[in-house]
Amino acid sequence: MSRGNVKSRIRNVWHLLTVLAPLFCLPEISFAEKMVVFSALYPPYQIEDNEKLTGVNTEIIMAIFHHSGIPFEIQYVPWVRAQKIVGDDSLPNTAIYCLGRNEQREQQYKWVGVYFYQKVSFLTLKDSGVRINGPDDAKKYVTGLVRGDIITDQLKSQGYIGKHEMVNDDILNIRKLFKKRVQTIVTSLLAARYIASESGLDPNQIESQYDVATVEFNLALSRNTSDEIWSRLQTSLKTLLENGTIESIIDNWR
Repeated sequence: MSRGNVKSRIRNVWHLLTVLAPLFCLPEISFAEKMVVFSALYPPYQIEDNEKLTGVNTEIIMAIFHHSGIPFEIQYVPWVRAQKIVGDDSLPNTAIYCLGRNEQREQQYKWVGVYFYQKVSFLTLKDSGVRINGPDDAKKYVTGLVRGDIITDQLKSQGYIGKHEMVNDDILNIRKLFKKRVQTIVTSLLAARYIASESGLDPNQIESQYDVATVEFNLALSRNTSDEIWSRLQTSLKTLLENGTIESIIDNWR
């Protein structure tokens, strides 16, 4: 996807939010401090385009916060750092999105809810000769993984990963896959093909070998964030799911 198309999508989503503005009917509320919302660069879900933060997840989160009336700013940082910042009980008024939920994370955050679902798979290059028909097969190959990712933790804990290389984001993994420094990576096909295209690589060379899981993308808060903010964001998320706003944003990126 070209930068022109990214900019077109940005214009489209802001037009969508303007059209739907009458539905954003929560009363205004005054907060002493704005929320700082963290995530990591993860195209096409979280994108930085000429210093503008966009992407399907980012646009959804912006819509949720705008509807709630809670002031906010979004920052992209390395994924492990984002989790550490928001998972620190001493810091109120912070949030994180694109976060998978599991038993280990359950008590670290105040969960707002799921806004999107995405299938995650073992991906390879079509001409690689690699065949993965189940998670055990992956142990035969060098796998590219993202540090701090919920699927990385799951596969390692289940013993399905042999030799592997760890990086901070999928962008590096895609480049390593095409350079044949790794033989398979674990991410969504949508994300992998988008990143490849933006990097000047052939996205059609990437294929899905085996589906690992369907991941829930959650919005979560630091545990010391007030119940009032948590409740307002839950109400906002529920409203935008029911009135079709979130689905419209997702459709704009398909």
